[in-house]
Amino acid sequence: MEKLNFNLGGGASRSLKAFTLAEVLITLAIIGVVAALTIPSVITNYKNQEIATRLKKTFTTLANTTNLAIKDYGSIASWHLGDTNSGAAAKDFNDKFLIPYLRVMKDCGVSDEGTCLHKVKTLNNVESNLTGQYYSKFFLADGTFIATKISRSTASNGGENEYLEIQIDINGEQKPNMYGRDYFIFNYTIKSKGNPVGKLVPYGALTIDKAHMNITSDYGCRIGGLGSYCSAVLYTNNWQIPDRDKFVEIAKSENYRSQYPW
Repeated sequence: MEKLNFNLGGGASRSLKAFTLAEVLITLAIIGVVAALTIPSVITNYKNQEIATRLKKTFTTLANTTNLAIKDYGSIASWHLGDTNSGAAAKDFNDKFLIPYLRVMKDCGVSDEGTCLHKVKTLNNVESNLTGQYYSKFFLADGTFIATKISRSTASNGGENEYLEIQIDINGEQKPNMYGRDYFIFNYTIKSKGNPVGKLVPYGALTIDKAHMNITSDYGCRIGGLGSYCSAVLYTNNWQIPDRDKFVEIAKSENYRSQYPW
């Protein structure tokens, strides 16, 4: 820092301190380095919080929608989904039990034209199309994209599970259109042996009591996995995207630190 002398008249002078150009440049460089290290983290945390907030909002909306349908159509046990993996049957379900109770901007039904042909990638970068052959699709007023598919499976006790698979893209047409990033899967159980009926639950709900499986399995929420269970990870983490340390804690293995998907 340099001293500058000013003559104030009458022989008096005052000495003032000022930064040199080099000192200013060094200070700006330090600020730049700090900003480069911290701003990306701040932006990432903000985006992650936005993702979790929007997903929770959509989840709550869909869960409440079913309660309204029950008032009009009675117990869920009396509902029938229709043919498995049929887009037309899924559309019939949507038209009766979902869409009338939602603010819908665009109902694609089984159409695959334009934005109605929605593509999604797994966390290992495999892309698939949600075609009308299997899915019925619509956009909510806030831009959220929803696709439903009718599925059935055999329970471990020999009974049949009947459920509606619901895929949610929280930012619609905007990228990345990838599981765990902006794309999440839930199931709505109509009939089941051993699972709660009439409850919207994350895809992979059967592994919630073993939370690490939501990360470590082939369907797990990790780089290299499909990412189908990311909804279960957020659901069991109080609707928050876990930081890397929490992610490793859930997985119960340090080996998964490098497979953090966010």
